Amino acid sequence: MDFFSDGKRAALCTHDGDIWIVSGIDENLQNLQWRRFASGQYETLGLAIVNDVIYTSGRDQITRYHDLNNDGEADYYENFNNQVMSTEGFHEFVFDLQTDKAGNFYFAKANPVRAGGSGFGGGGGNGQVCSHSGCLFKLSKDGRQFDIVARGFRAPNGIGVSPDGQLTTSDNEGTWVPRLRSIGSRKEVFAA
Repeated sequence: MDFFSDGKRAALCTHDGDIWIVSGIDENLQNLQWRRFASGQYETLGLAIVNDVIYTSGRDQITRYHDLNNDGEADYYENFNNQVMSTEGFHEFVFDLQTDKAGNFYFAKANPVRAGGSGFGGGGGNGQVCSHSGCLFKLSKDGRQFDIVARGFRAPNGIGVSPDGQLTTSDNEGTWVPRLRSIGSRKEVFAA
């Protein structure tokens, strides 16, 4: 979710591909009004508002939304950038959408999980892995320059961009988080 410049409205996206706008935000939160702004997107798990324009990160692309007739609903869903590669693996979620002071976008993509959940990095049971699996990305503010910033993630849940541009992200049992289960026990053993 992110806030519009007036501070009285916010936009939120859902995994099911809906984008909602909530208005009436004040210190009491007594008169909130919800309106669906867009729908039909592919696993939208990140949203940023730049100059009061909504952008989302989905599994297929970064989308920029336009309300051409000012009726409160998106009329045009613009493919802002679709350079992220994906396989058929169910676990290749694209997480978060943040910006830095210069207007660049940051988002991350999970690694595919092997069929049956027996590990990750093997894409949807067919062994596919693409060069964008488990990466943190930077996209220029005009949507043209696309770069990989970091690799080795399983599921980078969220991203932070500090005022001085430092990037942070967490992982969920990722490549660099050693963890395994003890055989015959529910106890977990963590490596130091």
